[in-house]
Amino acid sequence: MSAKRRRALALMERLRGLDIDQVSREMADARSQMEKLRKARDELREKMQREREVSSIEAQPYVADFVQAVTQQIRRIEAKMREIDPVLRRHEDRLRDLYREQKVYESVRLRDLREERRAQEKREMQEMEELTILRWNR
Repeated sequence: MSAKRRRALALMERLRGLDIDQVSREMADARSQMEKLRKARDELREKMQREREVSSIEAQPYVADFVQAVTQQIRRIEAKMREIDPVLRRHEDRLRDLYREQKVYESVRLRDLREERRAQEKREMQEMEELTILRWNR
C-alpha cells in the first residue's frame, strides 16, 4: 500500500476519534441529566417519607395533599428518566460502533506499515546480497 493510503487511513482514524469525542460529550450530558433526575427523585422520596410521619390530626389533610403532589412530581421525573434511557443506549451503541471502526482503520494502517517495512527490509537484504556477491567475484 502507498503512503497516501496510510495517510487516508490515519485521517479516518482521527475523524472517528473526533466523532467519539462528540458522542462521549453528548453521553456525558445525558448521564448528568439522568443523575440530576435520580437525585431529585430520591430527595422527594425522602421528604415525602419524613412528612408522612407527621402524626397531628390537623396536619393530616395537608400531608395527604403533599404526598399526592410529590407522587405526581416523582412520576414526571421518572417519565423523563424513561425518555433519557433510550438516548443513553443509542449513545453507547454509537460509541461502540465508532470505536470498532476506528480500530479497523488503525489495524489496516498498521498492517500496511508492517508489510511495507518487511518489503523494505527484504529489498535491503537483496541489495546487500548483490553487493556481497559482486565483491566476492572481484
